[in-house]
Amino acid sequence: MIIEYGSADFKKEWLEYVQEDPVHPSISLESRIKGTRTILAHLEDDSAEPHTIICVKFGDKLPQNMEFIMSDDDATEMMDDTYMFTIFYSIFRLEHSTLKGAGAIAIKQAKEYYKKMGIKRFFTLSPIPSLRKDFKYIPAERAIKKYLNEGTSSVAKFHLSNGAKIHAIHYNADMSPQRIFESWGIMVNYDYCDYM
Repeated sequence: MIIEYGSADFKKEWLEYVQEDPVHPSISLESRIKGTRTILAHLEDDSAEPHTIICVKFGDKLPQNMEFIMSDDDATEMMDDTYMFTIFYSIFRLEHSTLKGAGAIAIKQAKEYYKKMGIKRFFTLSPIPSLRKDFKYIPAERAIKKYLNEGTSSVAKFHLSNGAKIHAIHYNADMSPQRIFESWGIMVNYDYCDYM
């Protein structure tokens, strides 16, 4: 079950779970629920607390960097016909959850939730946390794609095992200290569209 921030069933205290985000720990709660961004909580029918949190951005184009993800703060309409893309920019299982495959279940249910609203294009903008550990120098795009397809990266393994495809590699996509340290700021769009 997916419950979106702002709906009657979304409990205010669930917002505190954003502090557990290992993907983008420096993004404030306020920024995650501002403009064209929102938060989804994934619960099982019999659970009182979420298992997974998904941070979402709606856009009229596919993002190539975190600057785009964090733009549109002044938008007043959360969704309209111009928002063709749903971008999952952070997906994480909560520390208290013991649900096996919680992230995979959450993505599947999030897609179904938004399909009912007419959205059909689902992507991520995802980090490559292990890249600098495994490459001495900034690798070429072809080398990165091969590396990701081999499943060496835990993030890549998660997305690819859940049916996503590598769509694009982006250099200088996240220039935060964390991402520079991990991957020279390189990020990936994974494609979750059903035509694959």
